[in-house]
Amino acid sequence: MSVFSNIVCCINLSENPDDVAQYVFDIARQNEAKLILVHVAADNEAILQRAGASSSSYVKQLLDAGRKANEDVFEAYVKKHFAGLDPTVVLAEGKVEDQLLKVIDQYCADLIIIGSMSTKGLFGSLFNKPSENIIGKTRIPVMVVPNDLSLECTPDF
Repeated sequence: MSVFSNIVCCINLSENPDDVAQYVFDIARQNEAKLILVHVAADNEAILQRAGASSSSYVKQLLDAGRKANEDVFEAYVKKHFAGLDPTVVLAEGKVEDQLLKVIDQYCADLIIIGSMSTKGLFGSLFNKPSENIIGKTRIPVMVVPNDLSLECTPDF
């Protein structure tokens, strides 16, 4: 019997996602679950508005090229790390937690797996951490996999 049937996983390629990918792959396979992989990019419309109307044509071209490159990299990552699972890929723009909540409801997910964002360095403590924000806003269990995962441990008995 499967515990989970629809698993959503948010992959952030700017962090080290390989540990998250391995966990998701194993859990989805063990549960014979449908896997929905989500990648959320910056909100290009908001960026265009901040750039102003005079430069919007040039900025839009740059953003479109960046979006396409981002999608290509994500799809290549999915092919490499999730071969054999036939996941659904969702590419979205905006706030991570808002997009994830939509995907969770759209696919009736019963588990979400997300990597923790780095808290190292000056910028790590300043930025919003989607893994923390989603925990309090979702109706389903959340598994947070640390990006600097280490399973090596020696018990002190």
